[in-house]
Amino acid sequence: MRHEKLSPGLLLAFQDYQNEGEQALTTHRRSLGLIAPKSSVKPSKSVVFLYCDADADLSYLEQYGIRVNQNSGSVRTAFLPIEGLDALSEDEVIQRIKPSRKMQLRMDVAPGSVQLPDFKNKTGLTGKGVVIGVVDSGIDPKHPAFAGRILRIWDQTLPGPGVKEGDYGAEFTDAQLTISQDTEGHGTHVAGIAAGADATYAGVAPEAELVVVKSDLQDAHIADGVRYIFRVARELGRPAVVNLSLGGHADAHDGSDSLSKIIDAETGPGRIVCCAAGNEGNDNIHAQTTVAANRTRGVRFNVPLNQVGIVWLNGWYDSDSQLEVSLRSPNGFVTPFQKIIPDGNPSQNYQLPDAKVEIVTPAPDKSNGDHNFFVQIRGNGPSLVMGGIWQLRVRNTADNDTRLDVWTLDDRSAVFFTGNSVKDCVKIGSPGAASSAVTVAAYTTKAKYTDIDGQVREMGMDLHAISEFSSEGPLRNNAQKPDVAAPGAMIVSTLSADAGCDRSMMINSKFVAMAGTSMAAPFVTGLVALLLQRDPKLDPATVKELLRKNSSIPGKPAGTFDTKWGFGVINAANL
Repeated sequence: MRHEKLSPGLLLAFQDYQNEGEQALTTHRRSLGLIAPKSSVKPSKSVVFLYCDADADLSYLEQYGIRVNQNSGSVRTAFLPIEGLDALSEDEVIQRIKPSRKMQLRMDVAPGSVQLPDFKNKTGLTGKGVVIGVVDSGIDPKHPAFAGRILRIWDQTLPGPGVKEGDYGAEFTDAQLTISQDTEGHGTHVAGIAAGADATYAGVAPEAELVVVKSDLQDAHIADGVRYIFRVARELGRPAVVNLSLGGHADAHDGSDSLSKIIDAETGPGRIVCCAAGNEGNDNIHAQTTVAANRTRGVRFNVPLNQVGIVWLNGWYDSDSQLEVSLRSPNGFVTPFQKIIPDGNPSQNYQLPDAKVEIVTPAPDKSNGDHNFFVQIRGNGPSLVMGGIWQLRVRNTADNDTRLDVWTLDDRSAVFFTGNSVKDCVKIGSPGAASSAVTVAAYTTKAKYTDIDGQVREMGMDLHAISEFSSEGPLRNNAQKPDVAAPGAMIVSTLSADAGCDRSMMINSKFVAMAGTSMAAPFVTGLVALLLQRDPKLDPATVKELLRKNSSIPGKPAGTFDTKWGFGVINAANL
């Protein structure tokens, strides 16, 4: 086993599988790309990213039950039995194996607040001839706002022969489109903001055509979806803009993660990606501390009582430092300080009286040259993780101070940092961290609305201000994100007939009000579609510069950057 080729999170899951069998993978399936077996005699399978030479031929891996979804590229997606990770790591062609991670899902008065009607009236642009791609929870193909404009749906969640980008899921066109359903409603709402056609609640680009990927939200499959949309658009000879209203925090928050790398590789002239900044602005999911040379610092975090089955901490710091890592439980029990383990297995297990702790401290990650460590906490036996205040302890053995950034990865958003280490910054992860992506913060254009039952719903938000839930930048490498802000609360858009929706959110039987950077991103996606109609060869850098130049933060000089606002709210009038 070449342990150094497996990233920390995947190594933890593999070791738990080896030590405890299938049962140990139950909690990992919530976060990693692990597929449960269809029978008790078959092993779990894993969705992964493979790093290799761009022109390497990996077809021979098929004989080992490993399905690689692309024939070229330095980062590819693959599907394999989890027990096959051992043999795969020994293959000299494979440089690195990283897990797929489960992402989380993140128009009435809004258009006027950014001068969109003026721009559309002046230019006559509608998005005609442009493909808008949506990778999300699906779409309601029967909704009248999309009539005749959905070209294809790749439903990754249904059985089928797949597409060129992956032999899984089913592709639908024409009358078959209605086979796919959006039971979450999120994707339908997002698609309506970008491209819905309605007299009252029209989307930004109501004549654009749609290519939709209903995703299982594994980031490897999201990457396949981006490739699929751009391939379909290329075959049609049309420019395309893809909307990703989703994200996660299992990465370095610097754009070096697998999905961001694929986005950067796939975008170009006539191929743009727009991403949501995230909705963790109010959540203490990030800690940051400076550890002085030859000193020890503690980072505290709270685990609620009787709620959490597993806790993960994702830590990153610069390559020229050396940190040793330890953990202290609420009862005061501690693990030894664990050094960087550059050779052999960097994962070590510690049995405390009140917890099972695993710490992974490998050599620097080759994607960005920085150090990444993972900490995993489980309860003893079948019990949940002990509630209370835990402490991550880090000791700097180098002669220079170093900054440490840590994120919690509990997917129920229950584990938060406390104390002086809490930092409301660096909360934009993959895919919003991709350098080529247009990353969008949310701006509040509507703080109340009247629901289907005539009840006025007050949301307690500050009108015409950045939405408090919108995630802050910059990136960990100090790159400026988000790029711009757009209307994200409260946005009225299309309602999927197959989604269960609280009546307090419904405007009528076809439209619903939602808030989030998930809503802000498709607003910009639709705007980019208008720009691509005018100039189909626009590339990401040109689009981002155009948007930034026509955005500003209220009360501040044009060109001012803010970690919450980006370069400010868009003024479409002069685009």
